[in-house]
Amino acid sequence: MSDFRKLVKRMGVWRKYLFLLLLRSPFDALRTLLLANLMKSVFRCLEMDYSGALLKLGVGYGLLCAMLFGYNGLMWSEYAAFSAKVEIWLEKKMFDKILSLPLNRVDRCFSGEWITRLNSDIQAALTMMNGPMNIPHLAVAVINILLSCLLMRKSSLLFLGITWMFAIPQFVMNDRIVLKAIPKLKEESQNAMAENTSAIKPLITDADTILLYDAKELMMANCAKHSKRLMKINIKMHLRRAVSDVGMRLFGIGGYLTILFMGIRLISNGMMAFSDVVYCFQVRGSFLSGMFMLMTCLNNLKANSVCIKRIGGLYER
Repeated sequence: MSDFRKLVKRMGVWRKYLFLLLLRSPFDALRTLLLANLMKSVFRCLEMDYSGALLKLGVGYGLLCAMLFGYNGLMWSEYAAFSAKVEIWLEKKMFDKILSLPLNRVDRCFSGEWITRLNSDIQAALTMMNGPMNIPHLAVAVINILLSCLLMRKSSLLFLGITWMFAIPQFVMNDRIVLKAIPKLKEESQNAMAENTSAIKPLITDADTILLYDAKELMMANCAKHSKRLMKINIKMHLRRAVSDVGMRLFGIGGYLTILFMGIRLISNGMMAFSDVVYCFQVRGSFLSGMFMLMTCLNNLKANSVCIKRIGGLYER
């Protein structure tokens, strides 16, 4: 993250970026609060036979949700305009930086390396800064998790403990399987992509020469070799993420069933109302949504941070 912070400060948009993040972040947390209270209020009205109040509840919460989504749309429109300006700035500065490098520095790398920096690395940096399931959603996930924990603690400390009991193994497994391996695999993938681009380029620019010397099969075999290497590295990354996703789903179902059976017992013993159990399920769903979002964001940030380091390294040389 230090390399990312340096890059954003170099662009001169650090304060505005943080300000827009803060404006966008409360959306999921406020939506969690609205939906949880709506579900609790609806079932409490049904339990107490206040069916006449359901229309007022529906209209009231409907208006609040409409205002919330309007606010979210306004913030994302501002964020989209900001992202477009940042993309133009970064591409121009990156291109100017490469052109300003001495010739011996440029000749040290294949052309595919520079093409990768101008395309893949810049896109990864922009995705990390503004894309889905990256820094913007990381801030959203953290706030949503914190609010969900506070709401569930207020309703049932037991259910909060059960939720964390199943959430912590998910996080640990994701850290061991994905987070520690992704940066190295991503760096290998970027290098393989640069080599693959360098291998493909002669087929386009020097096609006549290749046909003249009957080197088509040799060049195609070289391209296939680099393409297979890139594919194998990407498959390794996808497999690790898939295993992590399966584990998250299994732990999520296990936590759901545990709370379900505990809720049935508490309702039968008169220790909790059905509306309170529904409220806890709703809050737990938001907590898990925030946890899944957090893990996905961390995985993506680990992958994209490699590209940020490559861009920063170019400026430091």
